[in-house]
Amino acid sequence: MKKTIKKVMIIDDNEFDCYITSALIESINPDIEIMEFNSSKLALEYLMENLEKVDKLPDILFIDIYMPVMDGFEFIQKYNQIPIVLRQKVKLCVTSTTIDDFHVKKMKSDVKVLFASKPISREFLEPLLAK
Repeated sequence: MKKTIKKVMIIDDNEFDCYITSALIESINPDIEIMEFNSSKLALEYLMENLEKVDKLPDILFIDIYMPVMDGFEFIQKYNQIPIVLRQKVKLCVTSTTIDDFHVKKMKSDVKVLFASKPISREFLEPLLAK
């Protein structure tokens, strides 16, 4: 049975990309709660602070690869060190405009991580988010 997505976290330093992704998610399923973070460091802190509060955690997390301070690769390394309870609940989806085959292959090699090119398409999101 497919898990119902109730909460989504978007981590992207580009506010326009956050807006586009949020609007698309909302058009697919307006009942989904959307959290936006422009800093992967702050997003990771939020997740750590709410480990015990499952209702505050997202069901799926979209993270951009290239960001200042902590990029998507570093975020995933730190994310993989946190308790398994969180990792079992939250599905990761890496997003990027990259055309660098090395980075795309690196992300796609992890079967637990989804990969989507930006801008994220309706065709990619609908199977994940539809009611």
